[in-house]
Amino acid sequence: MRSSLSIAIVAFGGLLLLACGGSGSDGPPKGGGGTGGAGLSCETLVPAPEGCDDLCPNGSDSECMLGTHCLNGVCAAQCTATQGCAVGASCNVRGRCVPDVGTGGTGGTGNTNGCQSVTITPTRSIPNVMFLVDQSGSMTDPFPGSDDRWDAAHAAITGIVDSLDSVVRFGLTTYTSQNGNVNPPCPRLPTQVDFALGNSSTIGNSSVYPPNYPSGDGGDTPTGDSIDALMTIIDNDPPPAEGPTIIVLATDGEPDTCEEANPQNGQAEAVTAATAAHAAGVDVFVLSVGDEVGASHLQDLANVGVGLAENGSEGDAPYWVGNSPQQLADAFTQIIAASISCDIQMDKRFDDKDKACNDPQSNVQLNNVPLSCPSEWRV
Repeated sequence: MRSSLSIAIVAFGGLLLLACGGSGSDGPPKGGGGTGGAGLSCETLVPAPEGCDDLCPNGSDSECMLGTHCLNGVCAAQCTATQGCAVGASCNVRGRCVPDVGTGGTGGTGNTNGCQSVTITPTRSIPNVMFLVDQSGSMTDPFPGSDDRWDAAHAAITGIVDSLDSVVRFGLTTYTSQNGNVNPPCPRLPTQVDFALGNSSTIGNSSVYPPNYPSGDGGDTPTGDSIDALMTIIDNDPPPAEGPTIIVLATDGEPDTCEEANPQNGQAEAVTAATAAHAAGVDVFVLSVGDEVGASHLQDLANVGVGLAENGSEGDAPYWVGNSPQQLADAFTQIIAASISCDIQMDKRFDDKDKACNDPQSNVQLNNVPLSCPSEWRV
């Protein structure tokens, strides 16, 4: 059984730049386009999300608190859950307005009132999403009256990949161990699929990622060791830097370690591994498959996975619990939707960028809808 999924992605055509004060010319990409709604800003949101106007010198969303994203080296927000987005858009966990309904169209051409114009080709930010899926023996435990945990997670993941593999680089890794280092290697990563667009046929291949739990393959849950091992793989063969890279950790039990398979005392090691992943530029989002992972550990992992203090002193990040196949599918959908940005890059620039942004006669349109500078486009 595969779950169905629909996440709207705007189909951008052309983006028309009209500038009475500047001319369009070839050059490196400059700035970005709009993100699915009018949007406000840290200055106009009341109250503004925590972390607005913090610095993000490396240009990564992961340097900002949830509710904000990085814009020109500063953490910004267009919206909150209750304000900022136009009709037909909603606010994601990074404070961006994301369209609810896709629209098409192409940019215009020609001159208006003597202004020079240029139609550019926008390029979308493509996120890299790696599923890290617990393959311990308890994943065979059933949900009440339904699929077991492994089958339900498989259906949810393959459904998402089928729907979005043209706009997201998906990868997938499963992890377990056989009594830690007593029976090496540890961790074991039985399934490893590298990041790629169009990965649905690979991840959906039953010989690669079986829809039923592999018989006789029960094992333990070395979560921290597995995050570390996965980060080594990513570091050795990094995906294109056209968008954020995230790990979606789906686990159904308290972690142990390769050094000590039992009891399950691997919580601190898992938190340390997620902290290191974030420091390396890879956010970690955590989903409990079932309700057997302690809430305190999930919260600690969620916090450090996006760069917040483990103890919650800087606020708490969201984590997800899926206690049925539908809850699992919904949780995966929310996590992936938050990673998809509608930011686009312009492939041409204005010669006089200050005047292009500040001149009231300048006009930037996306699919015939005017955008404001610098909240919706920037130079």
